[in-house]
Order: sequence, then structure tokens, then C-alpha cells
Amino acid sequence: MSARPWIHHLLFCVLAVATAAPAIAQDGVLRVYIARHGITDWNVALRVQGSTDNPLNETGRKQAAALVERMRGVHLDHIYTAGLQRARQTAEGFTNVKQTPIAGLNERNHGKFEGIVDDPKNNAEMSAEYRKRIRIADDSLDGGESLGDQHKRVGAATRDILSRHKKGGSILIVGHGGSNPQIMAELLGLAPDVALNRIRQANDEVYMVELRPGQPPMIWKNITMATLEEL
Repeated sequence: MSARPWIHHLLFCVLAVATAAPAIAQDGVLRVYIARHGITDWNVALRVQGSTDNPLNETGRKQAAALVERMRGVHLDHIYTAGLQRARQTAEGFTNVKQTPIAGLNERNHGKFEGIVDDPKNNAEMSAEYRKRIRIADDSLDGGESLGDQHKRVGAATRDILSRHKKGGSILIVGHGGSNPQIMAELLGLAPDVALNRIRQANDEVYMVELRPGQPPMIWKNITMATLEEL
């Protein structure tokens, strides 16, 4: 999906949890909720996780349960998750919604940087190299996956999901800190490096992109009582 001329005129809105209500079905309108998986021990340790298949820790499981609660008033037609267990575990509490894991939504393989501590204070040289190289489109990170290839992979998976919901509705995608910006890139027509540089989603944050035929997408962010300063 190529960049669109109206991309700089997107309407940014806030979705308040306390007032969330079931979505009203409208022909052709698709609401794509995008959540990042709950936190893991490697997230806490600032280790580059990438394609390493780590489970949620106790805090991550609590975040997963909180996600179910905040989405309780939203009707979901389907849930799609990345194939790695931290994404699948985050969605397990949605027991009444059909779920489909898709490997194409997985996090990027970071090659030689998998498992390193990304901390400019305590691992300055390696962290600086990592942060520079992950934004180079054709750099496969010494045995990993390039940003360009990740963008193509995640974009293809996103288009496949959208093709299954041409009549509209509401879906939830549970992915990763690196793959979710590429989902947004596909939905909004952004370049992969722009998405990576400008979209930073925490482990407990939820976005929603509303797609209306013939209109620019609307982007919503879930604000909780703990993050009111973001209003």
C-alpha cells in the first residue's frame, strides 16, 4: 500500500475506556484494534526479544487480563495474533471470540542482536549499533530479517486479514512492538522506517484504526485512568 496524499490530515482521537460501547455495525466500516503483547522478563531486562519465543511474566499476564476487561464492551468478530507465545497468551482470555495465529505477524528476527541488552547507559556501543542498523531497510542484522522484508511480510499478513472482513466489523490484532508499527504502516500508507520511528506502542496500549470506504482512516488510542496525562 503506497503513501497517500491525505496521510498528514489524519484525524487523531482518544477512546476512553470508561465510555466504551459495543460497536454498531455499519456497512463496509472496519474497526481494527491493535494491541501489543503483555510484558515479558526480557522486556523488563531491556533485552532485544525479536523472534525469541518467550512467555509472558506475571505482570504480562495481568496486562493480558486487563486487556480483556477494557475490551469487554466492544464486540469483536475475530482475533488475530502473531504466532509467538507471548502474543497468543495475551489473547487467551478472550474465550468467546474465535482466534487465528498468523506467523506473518511475528516480530522481526534481529540476527546477532537477539538477546542483547539494549541500554545506552550500560551497553552503549552495541546498543548504538543496534539502534542504527534496525532502521536500515536492507540490513538483515547478520543472519536476521531486514526491515524491508519485515514490512513486506507484515503487510501481506495485514492485507490477508482485511480481505476476510470486506463487509466491515470489528477485529483485534495482538502483535509486537516492531510488527504493530508495520501493521499501521499498511493501514495508513506509511513507509516502514517512518512507522518504526514514529509509532511507539507500550505493552499495555491499544490503538484502533477505523477504516471507512472512500474516507481517510481515523486513529484512536485507548486512554486509561493511569494515563490521563496523554489527553
